[in-house]
Amino acid sequence: MKKINFILGSNANIPVGGYKIVFQYANELVKLNYDVSISFMYNLEQNKIKYFLKKLLKPIVIKMGSSHKKQITWFDLDSKIKIYFDVSTYNSIPDADFVIATASQTSKFVSKLSSRKGEKYYFIQSYEDWVFEGHKGKVEDTYCLGLNNIVISKELSSIVEKASGVKPHYLPNFYDHNEFYIANPIKNRVNKVALLNHEQSTKRTKFGLEILFEVKKSIPDLEIELFGSYPIKEKYPEYVHFTYKATSNQLLHEIFGRSKIYLLPSVLEGWGLTGMEAMACGAVLVSSEIGGIVEYANKNNSILIEPKRKNDFVEVIINLLRDVKKCETIAEKGNEEIQKFSIENSIKMLENILGLNH
Repeated sequence: MKKINFILGSNANIPVGGYKIVFQYANELVKLNYDVSISFMYNLEQNKIKYFLKKLLKPIVIKMGSSHKKQITWFDLDSKIKIYFDVSTYNSIPDADFVIATASQTSKFVSKLSSRKGEKYYFIQSYEDWVFEGHKGKVEDTYCLGLNNIVISKELSSIVEKASGVKPHYLPNFYDHNEFYIANPIKNRVNKVALLNHEQSTKRTKFGLEILFEVKKSIPDLEIELFGSYPIKEKYPEYVHFTYKATSNQLLHEIFGRSKIYLLPSVLEGWGLTGMEAMACGAVLVSSEIGGIVEYANKNNSILIEPKRKNDFVEVIINLLRDVKKCETIAEKGNEEIQKFSIENSIKMLENILGLNH
């Protein structure tokens, strides 16, 4: 039985798109009779003094901090998956046939593991320049560590190949068709728009709300469904409803499943899972036209807008809410075309990349 070990950053036990994809792959691989483990790192600081101080104070940090949890309650992981929390040494990593870094913070660590830990891969889910606090070139350095790079989008493929000189493996994302689908009819939905609340500046939650507040002036009965893993810090008008740590069931039945539109105003997305999930639930995706999103969204199944054109976002949303037929037609087209992104297809591609089908 082949052993596969995924290396993730620290576990905060909150919904994270990149973690969710890894968890879904892990569940599916276990069903296919692979021996799967997930190792959550404790600390990946480059500064060795900080590292050893934190390691020395580890029991206190874990007790007082919120970023290191020894449980996963937001996702149903298969009980056969072996989970290692707060891993901080190379020897703590279990031996395997394949070891997969899942973010820039884990790539350097994986590159230094012994060959006993498995053939080394790097699952690149976004251009994570924010990790290095604006130090240009640092993220590109992680693509040149000699790992087998895997990317989820064609834009990332181009970036990684340019930096490393080696064409990476391409592995598109997917969504769970049993988790997101048309639970409520597309027709006769109220004027409701969903928006992700996120602290990361590239997600542009504030920009999205500014757009929708403008829309409200022309669409008086507009309702905004705000959701996310981070609590809101401001008091909003009563027509803004917020769901903290929304479950898949809430997204399906109350948020995506009852919204006419999902607004995704980000300027950077590795893929944009929520956009795909919203389309699967029958909402029209109105999004910035950026890499990642265009892997599944196009001008027939969504509305794509140049990221800086705030007035265009406002105008498009107003027109869609007024033109019921157009809104429903795009929603139906989006739902139809998104069906091809399944875990069954992606897991076969992953097996091929790892050479498990040979």
